[in-house]
Amino acid sequence: MPDRTRIEKVAKGSEPSSPEAAPRPEAAEPKKHFEIDIYRAWCKACGICAAFCPRKCLSLDEEGNPVVADAESCTGCGWCELHCPDFAISVRECLAEKPKEEAD
Repeated sequence: MPDRTRIEKVAKGSEPSSPEAAPRPEAAEPKKHFEIDIYRAWCKACGICAAFCPRKCLSLDEEGNPVVADAESCTGCGWCELHCPDFAISVRECLAEKPKEEAD
């Protein structure tokens, strides 16, 4: 015996519609860019920032000093900044440049 409630719901249109009728997500936002600043005078080259970076944006040079290896991969999570014992690193979002209007 069919479920009467279900038949009524389908007839009234309260069930979800087909995937084609579902609203499409908005266009993806442009990727945010971040700048990583390392204050060399404060840094004691402990390597914690490079060790904690989940995207491997930071690495250590041959002397053990941190360097920005892949700035494009930075998501701005701030793990390097939060774990630096000397406050020698900061991460900030770069402001998006507005496209210049072409001159006639």
